[in-house]
Amino acid sequence: MREARDGIFTSEDTDLEIRRLFKEAQHLDWEPTKSHRFNVTIPPTVYPPREDTDLFAKRLILLGPGKGRKFLEIGCGTGALSILASSLGWKVSACDVNPYAVAASRGNLEANLQQGYVKEGGVGPETFPFKDKFDLIIWNLPYIPVNEIDTVLGPMEEAALVDTDNQGLAKRLLDCVNKNHLLATGGRILILGRANSIHSQDGFAARKWDELNFENGEQLQIVCLWRPYEKSTKKYVEKTGSTNDDLLSSNEEVGTHISTSWQDLGRGRRDRTWTSIDGCYAGSWVVAKSNEINPGLLQLSGGLAVLKSININQLNLKWPNDILLDGRKLCGILVEGRTTSNFTTAVLGIGINLNSSKEIQDFEMASLDEITDLDFDEIDSKLHCNIASLLEVGEYLPPVDFQAIKKDILLQMQKFGKPTYQGVTYDSFDLTDIGELILGNQIVDDGEKVEWN
Repeated sequence: MREARDGIFTSEDTDLEIRRLFKEAQHLDWEPTKSHRFNVTIPPTVYPPREDTDLFAKRLILLGPGKGRKFLEIGCGTGALSILASSLGWKVSACDVNPYAVAASRGNLEANLQQGYVKEGGVGPETFPFKDKFDLIIWNLPYIPVNEIDTVLGPMEEAALVDTDNQGLAKRLLDCVNKNHLLATGGRILILGRANSIHSQDGFAARKWDELNFENGEQLQIVCLWRPYEKSTKKYVEKTGSTNDDLLSSNEEVGTHISTSWQDLGRGRRDRTWTSIDGCYAGSWVVAKSNEINPGLLQLSGGLAVLKSININQLNLKWPNDILLDGRKLCGILVEGRTTSNFTTAVLGIGINLNSSKEIQDFEMASLDEITDLDFDEIDSKLHCNIASLLEVGEYLPPVDFQAIKKDILLQMQKFGKPTYQGVTYDSFDLTDIGELILGNQIVDDGEKVEWN
């Protein structure tokens, strides 16, 4: 085991890497599935296919034929995934910061009778080596922090695994994608990294697709990122009666979003008036069109999206539709539906108090500016991404996981305290699959009958 070191590379590393270059290359019959087998040559300084590579490969296969669409692999290593993508019909481009990996990928593509363009470079301050728009971008992200390295694979191979980026390499990738306009309309980004290290940001929605668990407790995940509700409209109006009504009265597509800083006919639960004051936030989304609508979990999902967007531990989710700060209401969420002969349209509305004022204080309301400097546009963008992350359905997207959503909601509710119902305080509680509160052997559908300690 090597002693801890201040930097990644030392003079000793240089000598070690030179010695490694004289070693023979390895040869591997890489078989991610029984139907896919390739011969891969692995130079001594190049990251070989491992369990994480196999996980990525199985997801690529499940995505189906590439049909000539454009594929980009960042950090291609031996080129194993690029070889697989080419065999599936994708038009392949790939890059790596390791010149030996570039050479290996080019040779392995040719040896396996596959085609692709491989260039030296990556996500960093230098110019990105490609300028095309890609339908699918993948990166097996370096995911091991420097301080957790206790064995040395060799400096260049180690660099393929180590995350030394203070920004977060996922964010650096998205910055690169935005700057170079790399993602085609309807395109997807797949990133493999540590569990819970990749989330919606920079105008992208995100959802877990696959996971890999190790005996030591380590978990890796493939996360899919995409531009939220890309084919739907998004608009701002200066003033309106109700953003929910605006969407319910029109025949808009799922994902359509409208926001305003002033609405005078807004509603809460039980048709209570929700009149916003100047500088507040009101936004609504068409979140579903279906014969099977789950309004309870959709509403709770809206609360979860608010918590993820603001990301402040002081906030609490009060079942079923309030976000509280120090016991004062900061935000309300309301799902409403309109049924036609064919389906029901569900609209999710969110109202947030952004700015402190005497009017808010008189009603024991909280305001967002007490805890953060997020402005209207920032909160709107974050909500749009997080709602899509939780609820958007589309081609080549991971399925919506309401069980995972329910689990996250319960964790947030547990932070708020213990519920008291009909004079009895409960140490634990649960939710039904439609978002009703379970207390003991009773199901509660009215939040006003419950007090929280």
